[in-house]
Amino acid sequence: MDAHEILNHGIEDRKDARTGQTYKRPSGTSICVGVFEDTQTGEYWIGKVGNFGNDQETLLEACKEKVANDIYGYYGIRVPRLRICRLPIIGEDYIHEYFQEQYDTTHAYYVMSRWLDRFKPYGYLPQFKSGEQHQLIIEGRSLNEKGLGHILAVGQWLNDIDVLNPGGKNIGYQLQTDTSCQLYALSCKIDPGYSFYGFEDIQNAPEPVTISNLRLGTTAEMISFDQLPKQTQREYHLTLIQILNTDDKTLNSFFPSEAREAIGEKTIKQWVRCLDERREAMKTVHQTTLKSLHPQEETNKTNTQQLPDYLQRLHAYAQFQYETEVREKAAFYIDMDVSPSCSNDVREPLQLSLTSFLKSESERVLLLLGASGSGKSLTTQLFEMKLWKAYLKDQNQPIPIRIELKQFSNKTVGQCVLNNLLDNYHYSHEYLCKLQKHDIICILDGYDEIADQTKVNLIETFFKSMKDKVKGSNEKWNVKFLISCRDNYYQGLESTLFHAKQKSHTVKIRYLCPILPKHQIEYLMQYRSKNAHKNLPDYSTILKDDNKSLSELLCNPLL
Repeated sequence: MDAHEILNHGIEDRKDARTGQTYKRPSGTSICVGVFEDTQTGEYWIGKVGNFGNDQETLLEACKEKVANDIYGYYGIRVPRLRICRLPIIGEDYIHEYFQEQYDTTHAYYVMSRWLDRFKPYGYLPQFKSGEQHQLIIEGRSLNEKGLGHILAVGQWLNDIDVLNPGGKNIGYQLQTDTSCQLYALSCKIDPGYSFYGFEDIQNAPEPVTISNLRLGTTAEMISFDQLPKQTQREYHLTLIQILNTDDKTLNSFFPSEAREAIGEKTIKQWVRCLDERREAMKTVHQTTLKSLHPQEETNKTNTQQLPDYLQRLHAYAQFQYETEVREKAAFYIDMDVSPSCSNDVREPLQLSLTSFLKSESERVLLLLGASGSGKSLTTQLFEMKLWKAYLKDQNQPIPIRIELKQFSNKTVGQCVLNNLLDNYHYSHEYLCKLQKHDIICILDGYDEIADQTKVNLIETFFKSMKDKVKGSNEKWNVKFLISCRDNYYQGLESTLFHAKQKSHTVKIRYLCPILPKHQIEYLMQYRSKNAHKNLPDYSTILKDDNKSLSELLCNPLL
């Protein structure tokens, strides 16, 4: 990245004229900090220099933070995209003078952090209550929180004292909605600059891992692991399984050549040794719980270890989403039918239609339409995992990339696939080129949920953004698109929104059909068997008694 050419100077704050969002100068202990604008893309980046030092020292600190950030991201945690740039010193006059006098320089290496859209710091330290789910009080509302357990697992492994000390710092959230359209807070991690604390000192390595020292500070008391909500504990254990399954090759790949040069091979070997010892200690502490979780994870362990890093990142996040959001709902999922028209006169099994779409040479776009609550999002999530299972068995199968369109603004949705790969999976140019060699299925969920009901041709913008980003490659992208949308919203759209100019392909349209009575009984009996402790009635008898209101509700059971 040539920061001198594409980045403006640091600024105290900046208001985006397009969105109205104000980017404030970040607070904190860094000696140089400001907001920078990428003059090519218009993106905003937070740039900071943590401490005084010469080029070698500021580069070391920057590389250390970037490595930690990439490790958090590798395990499915929402983190900002980072870059390292050598830029002019900004700030008070004494800072300029000190760098000039002590190090004879006017520049330093900055950690450039891509601004996380809609990110908000907790603003207070979380208060835990006993129960299944951790909740945050946001604008007077109590919302379920997800993701903190993942952060704690990686934070303990890296000995990130910003997470584990009494302050519980540098954690925030983004508001999201789940497949049932319920609002929740997704925890995110920023500024992991205090990771690997104590790793360099061979004589005074970090204290042994025990349950008691995994604690997150709150305003009232220190909370031990056993006091965390059950869902947070489960997230921790699922992430720990992923950490334990990380082979040595992948572990060493966390330290690319530029980081090795800056940090030093001797130091990195010591860090890797500490990481290996700490994960084994974490395994010992939690071995009883891990034994109960491992059976469902072991099936794909061997195959996933064979995935290259750029695919492992995609698979790991899909697996996390499945475990935390989808698995329980999948237990009640029944095979659905689709129809080529909204009248539902002709029905065919959904799975048959999806298989036909994958095999077709001419069909490049599948529009999956249905009413609110009809199961579109859940269908796309299950389809994603089905594709991954197929790929793990046969690497000639396509790679799925699932994206929820509601997380993008009207200004960023056009580059949703590219931004997703860059921001969520931290793809480099090299990784994009490698991904380009695969067949790809882009699963774009919720076209009707794009901010401000923006109407954009996502097929055209995909090819344009990839062409601009992956320069120097003559290969074409072999990609298909599955786009879900509410049926009544689709009726007012131009069909050209789903075609790419100068590309010959067919758009396949399928409507999710209401559930048939026999499937309604199947759904209810599955629900009854999974909740036997609740002593629920025999729903099949109720339906046979022509219960019209219950039958109508079950046409869209996710409402």
